[in-house]
Amino acid sequence: MKIFAHRGISAHYPENSQTAIKQCDPSFMAGVEIDLFQSGNEFIVIHDRWLTRLFDIDKKTIDLSEDDIASIVGNDGNPIPTLEWLITELTDKSLILNIELKKIRNISLFFKKLILVCDKVNFPMENLIISSFNHVYLKKLYALDQRLKLGLLLTNRPIDMKKYLTHFKVFSIHLDMDCVNKAFLHEVKALGTEVYIFTIDHAQEIQWCYQNQVDGIFANDPKHAFNLIKKLQQLN
Repeated sequence: MKIFAHRGISAHYPENSQTAIKQCDPSFMAGVEIDLFQSGNEFIVIHDRWLTRLFDIDKKTIDLSEDDIASIVGNDGNPIPTLEWLITELTDKSLILNIELKKIRNISLFFKKLILVCDKVNFPMENLIISSFNHVYLKKLYALDQRLKLGLLLTNRPIDMKKYLTHFKVFSIHLDMDCVNKAFLHEVKALGTEVYIFTIDHAQEIQWCYQNQVDGIFANDPKHAFNLIKKLQQLN
């Protein structure tokens, strides 16, 4: 079962920060999950629509200028990570990078910058998953490049799961733990996609995911999840 560091190692460092991402280690995780917003022509790693909660700044994330992005310092003492910084930082770590798209004004520009950065630093495209609750973004990306691994994010249980897979090829389905039970999990797995569940930190839920052969989990504390899974493997 793959373990993804949710917003970096957010249990111990500020979420989506340079430090939370730098501390990600392939020895106890398979991948890193971050959130991405577009601000002007830049793409930055942040979760919220407003900067109030994380930075105590009363400003919308999408309205940040280039000067803002360069000058705002996170709680780890570093600037807000950009898409280029992120991919460059993870290039040599052999980690899967799951980019969750939040608010993107120009999908074509995002795709162009993504490809340019990956080519520049030789980041392997097969190590990328692009996910979103906005399925229109995913459909547009599929039209641009059908090789992209796309992750469908869901917080509820659809009446007809198959209809979500009729518009473009889906690599993975990412489910909220609150809407998952064994029957639904098996229904989704039967569709032939990877199944990842968020956000998992409690030992009981980690064990349930492992025993029910979930493909991956998003954890705020990936080292804790890794150690627990290792113990479960030893029992088998």
